[in-house]
Amino acid sequence: MLGAIAGDIIGSVYESRNIKTMDFPLFHPRCRFTDDTVLTAAVADAILSGREYGEVFREYYRRFPRAGYGYLFHQWALSPDPRPYNSWGNGSAMRVSPVGYACMTLEEVLREAERSATVTHNHPEGIKGAQATAAAVFLARTGAAKLKIREYVERHFGYDLSQSIDEIRPHYTFDVSCQGSVPVAMRAFLESGDFEDAVRRVISVGGDSDTLACIAGGIAEAFYGEIPELISEKAFSLLDDKLRHVVEAFRERYGKSMHR
Repeated sequence: MLGAIAGDIIGSVYESRNIKTMDFPLFHPRCRFTDDTVLTAAVADAILSGREYGEVFREYYRRFPRAGYGYLFHQWALSPDPRPYNSWGNGSAMRVSPVGYACMTLEEVLREAERSATVTHNHPEGIKGAQATAAAVFLARTGAAKLKIREYVERHFGYDLSQSIDEIRPHYTFDVSCQGSVPVAMRAFLESGDFEDAVRRVISVGGDSDTLACIAGGIAEAFYGEIPELISEKAFSLLDDKLRHVVEAFRERYGKSMHR
C-alpha cells in the first residue's frame, strides 16, 4: 500500500497543474498526501481492526478534514445517517489496494473490494473499479505476469487496455470516473519497466494525477516488490504518526509481494 501512497504524494502537485511529459521532479516541494492516502490507510485500518469501513472512513475524515475529499464524500462523512450515494467516481479504486494484500483468493478479493466500495460507491462502475484494481494488486503480488493481469482485467471487467499511454496522452482530460481512470492507470503499469516508470507514465497523461498515480503505484508496488528506497523514505517522511503506524502495522501483518 505504500506504493499507492507514494503515487498519491508524487501526483498531488500535478492535479491542479497537469503536465504532459514524463520529465518532472519526482517530489515537488509542495507535494503532500491527500484524501487518497488517508482513505487507503483507512481501508488498511479497517482490515487490521475488523471494524466497518464506513465507521473507519468517517473517523479518518474527522482526523484529516481538509485532505481534499470530493463534495459528495464530505456530505456523506458529515451526515448523521450516512448512506451510499451511487458514486461511480475513482475514489473506490484509489483506496482499495490493501484489499489485494490482505485477501488469500481472487474470490475473496472481489467480495472485500465490493464491501470497501459500497459504503459510498454503490454504482456498478464504482464497484467494478475497486474490484479491478484490487484484483490487479492481488495478481501482481502473487506472481502473475503482466499479460495474465491484462487478460484477467479485460475479460472480467470489460476495460479496454489496448491503447498506449502515448496514444492516450494527447487527448486525455480531467476524469474522476472509475471508467475513465482505472484503465489508464493500469495501462501505465503494464507499459512500465519499474515502479518509478509506472508513476511517471501515468502522471504524464494529465487529469486527476494523484489518483491515477495512487492506483498505478499500488499495482506497481505489488508487481515489482520493493519501492526504491529514496521514494519510500521520502513518502514515509511526509506522513503523520497515525498514518505511519497504520502502514507499518499493515506491512508487518500482510507482508510484501513476491520478489521477481
